[in-house]
Amino acid sequence: MFIGFDYGTSNCSVAVMKEGTPVLLPLEGDNVYIPSTLCAPTRESVSEHLFRHRDILPSDNTGEQLLRRSIAFNREESIELVPEDILFGQAALELYLNDPRDVYYVKSPKSFLGASGLHDVQISFFEDLVCAMMANIKSQAEVSTRETITETVIGRPVNFHGLGGEAANQQAEAILLRAAKRAGFQQITFQFEPVAAGLEYESVLNTDQTVLVVDIGGGTTDCSLIRMGPGYRGQADRTGSLLAHSGQRVGGNDLDIYLAFKQLMPLGGYRRRYHR
Repeated sequence: MFIGFDYGTSNCSVAVMKEGTPVLLPLEGDNVYIPSTLCAPTRESVSEHLFRHRDILPSDNTGEQLLRRSIAFNREESIELVPEDILFGQAALELYLNDPRDVYYVKSPKSFLGASGLHDVQISFFEDLVCAMMANIKSQAEVSTRETITETVIGRPVNFHGLGGEAANQQAEAILLRAAKRAGFQQITFQFEPVAAGLEYESVLNTDQTVLVVDIGGGTTDCSLIRMGPGYRGQADRTGSLLAHSGQRVGGNDLDIYLAFKQLMPLGGYRRRYHR
């Protein structure tokens, strides 16, 4: 079975085609969006969880070294993992808020996939994080569809977060690809997120047009100039109709940060001088 996968900075979602219409699948209860979050007893628990409870092996020697270290650390700390120890989405956030000092919590790992200067072990760890989240989403989607999902198209920004230019983009996409393969997807393709965002609009066009698509996400803002319409509809490869694209590593998360610093934190005394 085939799904479209939006692995977002803030939230994730997946959809299947039913009678020619994309339908979002519930991923957390009745919610079709699941926050891009993970919570675990320790940082090392993620790698061991994949191996012990999801039968997912490392992708290379570095990953195997990371797994051995993780198992050894958890054993020294007398941590015996059970499947329910790793939480995702809103459940992960709630556990973290209830006990922030005694758990490992990560939000928006996608923002770090293109970071410069990452060592091989760090890249392997990010791969494990993404793989765990993808495996959870895949299993939830399979509960909804009652079918095994083997194919996916994953959206990706024009430019990932990072200062390395195209090298950062290649690093981030490689992490996503390896993580998706380990999560159980057999056929994986990537599509620029602004192109994917414009396809729904294309479905209502009666004539071919040049369309500017602006995709504002949690971590990036992408703009694409695309030829769309009946003459392009149904083409799997849209490279020929993508006239130009550009992306900035600024998104909704930056708005949240700016709002907090400029509007909310001053109410609590931030950058205020008090006089006696």
